[in-house]
Amino acid sequence: MARPDLPPDDEGRPRVIAAMLARRSIREGFDRQPIPGPVMREIVRCGLAAPSSKNAQPWRMHIVTDRATLGSLADAVEHAEGVDEYVPHDPATGRPWAAYVSTVRESAQVLREVAAAIFIENRGLFSNGRAGLISATRPALAGSLVGFGLEMIGIGAAVENMWLAAEALGVRVAFMGDVVIAEDDICRVLGIGGDLVGVLALGFSDMPPPPRRQSLDEQDAEHVVWHESAS
Repeated sequence: MARPDLPPDDEGRPRVIAAMLARRSIREGFDRQPIPGPVMREIVRCGLAAPSSKNAQPWRMHIVTDRATLGSLADAVEHAEGVDEYVPHDPATGRPWAAYVSTVRESAQVLREVAAAIFIENRGLFSNGRAGLISATRPALAGSLVGFGLEMIGIGAAVENMWLAAEALGVRVAFMGDVVIAEDDICRVLGIGGDLVGVLALGFSDMPPPPRRQSLDEQDAEHVVWHESAS
């Protein structure tokens, strides 16, 4: 295989890289047209092909295409207690970070409009899940947190695989983690025994991609540190 000296220009860029750079979250304009079964199965297969530590495959995908079920889950999310205050919290104080605002109601509306949703369960094979972390003894906690992080890395890879596969097949996607506010209700309806991680919402939409919110500056020292040879 030839080794490139320079990255390709836009036209010569490999399709997989182009897809990564073009990926956006789409939360509007869904037409509720069903996603064909073969397309959904291909998306899920790409998620199952993701790498995971020790090949543990900590995920379980719960695919919902029934409109009534999507609607009832959306209602559970929207009417959960504390929806307006549901944001990341400072672990040192337990108080919400002031920089964030709740998007729970918006996520509930997305669930009502999309054609399908893939709810992601973490089976907790290394950590025994969040409950395992809470009950872990202090000596065991550090190792359990490492295991939990490895589970999340594998699940994140599966989510990104499905996202890129969906985009390649013409399906628009948003990932929503704040649906966890209704975890008990969602788990009861879908028979989830582990931790609910979030949901991939999928559908057909003609909405143009929004502007990219993050910088792609590989020299930004806040996000990238180069440890290069001195020679």
